[in-house]
Amino acid sequence: MNLQFVILPLPSDHARFIVIRLGQLTIEQLKQQLNDLINTRDRLITQHANADIKTAIAFSPSLWQQLHSQIPENFHQLEPLQGAFEMPVDAGDVLIHLASSKADICFVLSQAFFHGIREQVEVLEERSCFKYLDSRDLTGFIDGTENPQFKDDREEVALLGKDAGIFADGSFIFAQRYVHDLDKFNRLKVDAQENVFGRSKLESIEMEDDVKPDNAHIARVVIEDDEGEELEIVRHSLPYGDGHGEQGLFFIAYTKDLNIIDQMLEHMFGTTGDHIHDRLLHFTTAVNGGYYFAPSDELLTEIIDED
Repeated sequence: MNLQFVILPLPSDHARFIVIRLGQLTIEQLKQQLNDLINTRDRLITQHANADIKTAIAFSPSLWQQLHSQIPENFHQLEPLQGAFEMPVDAGDVLIHLASSKADICFVLSQAFFHGIREQVEVLEERSCFKYLDSRDLTGFIDGTENPQFKDDREEVALLGKDAGIFADGSFIFAQRYVHDLDKFNRLKVDAQENVFGRSKLESIEMEDDVKPDNAHIARVVIEDDEGEELEIVRHSLPYGDGHGEQGLFFIAYTKDLNIIDQMLEHMFGTTGDHIHDRLLHFTTAVNGGYYFAPSDELLTEIIDED
């Protein structure tokens, strides 16, 4: 398999998510920076074998068309939604997912990428994220409970198959940052918080359908096909924040089918026609978002090594 390192393992303890627009940076300069990043990563893997170092590099639909003559089927940019709440789109040209068991490794990788180009690019995000307690969101609820747990299942959900030709082992990425209003959420009693999520806070046990509110988070984001089978994605989301500043979740998911994400978002923001929106949106705000494509490691190497 030729997939980029970060996709199939479970989320790391630390991650740094970078989203940029090229600004004054040329395509050739971008390729050089990405090569420098990959060389730094490979050196660090040799020096810190136990640091669980992984990366993924992905591109927007508009930039991809400048990098390659072919485009993956159904690769499109995220559309803004205006339902009960607004969902903005503020996508970059490049998304970089850096992950490790050590926060300093993520910093060194970021430093390597930005070396010499800080004044040339527009940085939309450089978000340092962390595993919180026992994989919980800052609300105190366990995050990613719907993630497929076995590698074969994650591969089936996240990676394009052989029928995708040169795009096999690639993956589409949805990235979106949320800012939580934790003061507002924490004023709720625990049973009210559980109704927001649709599961228990301590044990993360999902409510039975006959008592789960229709607008509970889990009721809105779990999507099924016509046969009642859940349409899964691979989440690598992690919390971020400072004690005195913004606190929230950097949501990132890998999928072989962006239509699944489209459906999830329409259910969340209440644009499906049933006039129900995700109750969680009363306590968190989407501030940006976009779709990207992470090619296989082989195709990525071919692209960035090309003169």
